[in-house]
Amino acid sequence: MHKGSTGRPAAAGPARRSFARDGAATILVTAATMGLGLLTGILVARNLGPDGRGALAAILTTTQLLGWLFGMGCGKAVTYALSRDPSVGGRLLTSWALMLMPVAAAAIGAGLLLLPTLLAAQPAETLELARLYLPMIALALLSELMLGLLLGDQDFRAFNALNFLQPAGVAAAYVALWAAGHFTVETAVAAQAAMSTLVLVAATALLIRRHGIGRPDLALGRRTAWYALRTHGDVVGGVVTQRLDLLIIPAYLPAAQVGLYALATSLSWLIVSLSGALATVVMPAAARRGRSGRVLVLNSLQATFAVGGLLAGGLFVFADVAIRLVYGPAFADSVLPLRLLLPGAVLYAAASILLNGLYAENRPFTATVAHLLGMAVTLAGLLLFLRDGGLVAAALVSSVAYALVFVTAAALYRRATGLPWRVFLPDPAVVAAMPRRLLNKPLPAAATPAGPSGE
Repeated sequence: MHKGSTGRPAAAGPARRSFARDGAATILVTAATMGLGLLTGILVARNLGPDGRGALAAILTTTQLLGWLFGMGCGKAVTYALSRDPSVGGRLLTSWALMLMPVAAAAIGAGLLLLPTLLAAQPAETLELARLYLPMIALALLSELMLGLLLGDQDFRAFNALNFLQPAGVAAAYVALWAAGHFTVETAVAAQAAMSTLVLVAATALLIRRHGIGRPDLALGRRTAWYALRTHGDVVGGVVTQRLDLLIIPAYLPAAQVGLYALATSLSWLIVSLSGALATVVMPAAARRGRSGRVLVLNSLQATFAVGGLLAGGLFVFADVAIRLVYGPAFADSVLPLRLLLPGAVLYAAASILLNGLYAENRPFTATVAHLLGMAVTLAGLLLFLRDGGLVAAALVSSVAYALVFVTAAALYRRATGLPWRVFLPDPAVVAAMPRRLLNKPLPAAATPAGPSGE
């Protein structure tokens, strides 16, 4: 059997050959998902109005945030473990399903305690509906587990299909409810719950058929839980880094300027969502390949820069026309903040590739450092400059923080792998032939020392 540079069996040929196609498919699915999100957003806005849209957002966002906080990083942990050892799928599934039960109970309990405070300004009907929706936290945690196992299996087709099924089903349900005249906050929440349940059932059935139901493995659970906890800091840190500006700005700026900045951030984040989508499949693929996975990480980094730079350049040039045409002249003042945010968005998307590369190197806690620095810069910069600088200061501070996350991620990845800085520079030939050569660019002979095995 052919051995890779790590002494482990080389990854299967079809899996290696299909990575470029799977990476491109992931980006396309992300784009399609964003399009569906735009469709559902329009349906909600036009049929439920500002009050209904706000109520629906409050219910769904509260549950989502609690899921993130209590998720423990289980998705990344099982992805890494299964990528490194494909024989542990059944034991991972059973062990983590049992481990998540008390976590889900704690999350639901915390939600019941926090909802009256989190939704204090909302009517009683919204609070009651949010309480009824809280058990979906358990399904969200289990879904993260199942999708993580699919990534660990390198089954990117199923992963993308299920990620698309959720918003597609919700969009179809919304259209049907609108056509029947039954589109309300209650039915919209029910549609979300039904599609989340369907995705979980489909993923679970697929994994049980593939791996079976293994015996709970205490040692495996403990080992992967330690990886998960180290990863969880990066997950939470990333969410806070992305949203910290929108949490602080309302305390300093009037509602109209908050709305202008919110539009600029949402548009700039399209760059991160699209060009950074490749990061989702980089970690399991790189972990499966061992040391040769570093080639994949570096080539994916260059592909992300190419895609992100193209998208950001187009949006930079046409921002004024696009915002006035789509959102109206009232949002014209969002143009400058958007243009200032775009460079940072490209760098943040590239950072996500390197952070997932650190996951593949069994360095999850190291990845947290980059986001902690980004959080610190964002917080200090906004507190110092927001009151006098307004939207421009907010955009500049956020863009600088995103850039710092990238620089820190690059330095940490270089330190973990021992690679020279020159391999981070784009190879024009690789960029020009990226679909064909994504997996084939060799590292320099001096650039292949073994990195540390852990933290």
